[in-house]
Amino acid sequence: MKTINMTFKMEETEIINFENWFRQHQKVIDFKILPETEELYEKDEHFKKLVKGVKTAQKLRDEYINNHNH
Repeated sequence: MKTINMTFKMEETEIINFENWFRQHQKVIDFKILPETEELYEKDEHFKKLVKGVKTAQKLRDEYINNHNH
């Protein structure tokens, strides 16, 4: 069995029905509603550096897993 992570954009009014439907059809491990960060990313250099650091760390983690998960 594989674990999949997906990100969607949808109207707030659609979220509850989607989540309920999805949970009925799949084993959901985690379901998060992400905050809007577009404006923060555009205007805040510190936030932009944090996002870059997270992406770099995730890439390094994924490479490590791929190289050591036999």
